[in-house]
Amino acid sequence: MPLWSTPAEPTAKRAAQAHTEVTGSTPTHTASAPATWSLIGEHIDHFGGIVAMCVGKLRAAAAVSPRTDGVVAVHFHPAQGEPAHDSISLQALADLATAQQPSTDAEGQPVIPPAPEGGLAARVGGIVHTMINRQLLSRETAGADITIASDIPEGAGLGADAAADVAVALALMGADADLDAPLRARVADVCTQAVNTFAARPALRARHSAALRSTGEGVCIIDYADGSVTHAPHVVGREIAAFAVAVPEDFSTQEEAAIADIRQRQRFIDDACHSFGTDSLRLLPDAQQRVLDWLKAVHKVYGEEGRPSISAATEWMAFYVEETQRVERFARCLRSHRGAELFPILLQSQSSLANIYGLDSAEKLAELVTVRGAVAGRSAHAGTSNAVIAYVPAKSAHNFAADLAEDGLLVVELQPGEAARGES
Repeated sequence: MPLWSTPAEPTAKRAAQAHTEVTGSTPTHTASAPATWSLIGEHIDHFGGIVAMCVGKLRAAAAVSPRTDGVVAVHFHPAQGEPAHDSISLQALADLATAQQPSTDAEGQPVIPPAPEGGLAARVGGIVHTMINRQLLSRETAGADITIASDIPEGAGLGADAAADVAVALALMGADADLDAPLRARVADVCTQAVNTFAARPALRARHSAALRSTGEGVCIIDYADGSVTHAPHVVGREIAAFAVAVPEDFSTQEEAAIADIRQRQRFIDDACHSFGTDSLRLLPDAQQRVLDWLKAVHKVYGEEGRPSISAATEWMAFYVEETQRVERFARCLRSHRGAELFPILLQSQSSLANIYGLDSAEKLAELVTVRGAVAGRSAHAGTSNAVIAYVPAKSAHNFAADLAEDGLLVVELQPGEAARGES
């Protein structure tokens, strides 16, 4: 398989042209958003940890126009492959949202609704529904035609879905929206809420945050204990190149099981936060021991069914705490230009992901890229992607990429990009 390549024509222009061809209407607005790749920390955002995320040069774009029949029609045009079309009514979206509302049983314990299973139309339509209910769109909105064009390969761990989410949200808001920092933070939150309510794959909210709030000039450091976003010097430069490497294959049942595991861990954190009355376990003093003591008490009163075991929770909490410390060290090394210390931290994180947190879907590929010359290889998002991000000395980057592509792997060169923006 050759290196990933994209059409020369910008995604926003392709989205607008495809929209006119499919719907017969000129789009009222278009917007685009970048690919994102995680350096470290993507599994600790829910805990209140820190995520180091980059935005890439590849982009997704959305073109929109209004409808009056209460339907959200979605037309997806990937850079490679056949277009997909799907639609859903606003009433169906309202019903799906209602089904996701938690309830309580006779003992006052929360009843967890089934995980959402929505596909393309539910995910994109869910953004429309959530924006209406969060007052980012008028309640008189009566449907939309939405056309998405993307240069970002699916399954490469580069946030293709998240880029489309953000592009759709900005296009729906219109080119005249004043996208200051608070509004960008709010739009990111809305995108994450919509995906977690309607889509089969849970959102990695750091992707939405980085796509909207990154300057594109460095690594975006997102601290979910206080919601702050800062920037550090980029890891990619004259000495280091980065690549996303993946095995071209369909989404597997193994990944579906891993997604169920991720949802269970997020529910565990949510339940613990609720019980301790905190928005973030990271802000809870002595959280590691206190949460385990709380879980033991829950087991004693309500039993273990539907709840994690003590041993599993112990490993999860250890991972959250240790990974947060690793990201803090990583950010310090970036800011002080101690490049040689970065990659051992990434390798430690990858080992911890596989051996402690139990998400090892990309472990073999991470080992392969290091054998082939990468100074570090780390999962792009273990559990939702089998891809890895490989960091390679710039002098050997061309041969590294060519050799892996010749072996049949999907290889995507990663270059710094720009934040999401309205196009017209």
